[in-house]
Amino acid sequence: METNDEAPHLAQSAGAVFAGWQEAFTARFRRHGLPEERSRRLAALVVAAEEGAVVLCRAQQSIAPMEAVAAEIHDVLTLALSIRP
Repeated sequence: METNDEAPHLAQSAGAVFAGWQEAFTARFRRHGLPEERSRRLAALVVAAEEGAVVLCRAQQSIAPMEAVAAEIHDVLTLALSIRP
């Protein structure tokens, strides 16, 4: 996300939204038995990958990047949750 010196509240708002999403994912992963640090890393991965996919979809005018990211996130989370400590 680019910053806008004339409207810094936009970056702050976006940051708060992303932080909220990450906290929600972290809490969900914790409820499924993953350690705190692993849960936080996975939450950051999910949010960053999905947001990156949005950018790619716009640039490529295709939903293919989102489909690819969704499939990979599914596989990563399935594995992470199946081998939790």
